[in-house]
Amino acid sequence: MEMTCGQVEQLARLARLSLTPGEQEAVVGQLEQMVEYLQVLAQVETEGGGETGQSCVLRPDGAEPSLARDKLLSQAPRVADGYVVTPRSVGEEGAQ
Repeated sequence: MEMTCGQVEQLARLARLSLTPGEQEAVVGQLEQMVEYLQVLAQVETEGGGETGQSCVLRPDGAEPSLARDKLLSQAPRVADGYVVTPRSVGEEGAQ
């Protein structure tokens, strides 16, 4: 597929890019190479090829018991009123 500078101008406008005429010519060549590569990939036979080794086995999703509250609080470095106390992440620097 042959790309034209007009097509590149339209793509650049849609992508809100400003390209010089030299950059447009370079992009035309790059886009032509990409389209040629995609055409080659489209011709690759994928049926009957077996597994790719990238299968993703998912575990069943379900509720499980969590850590007991007392055990969790006993492991926290600081506790106040039944909650874990953490360093302040928003506000004045160094304030706790």
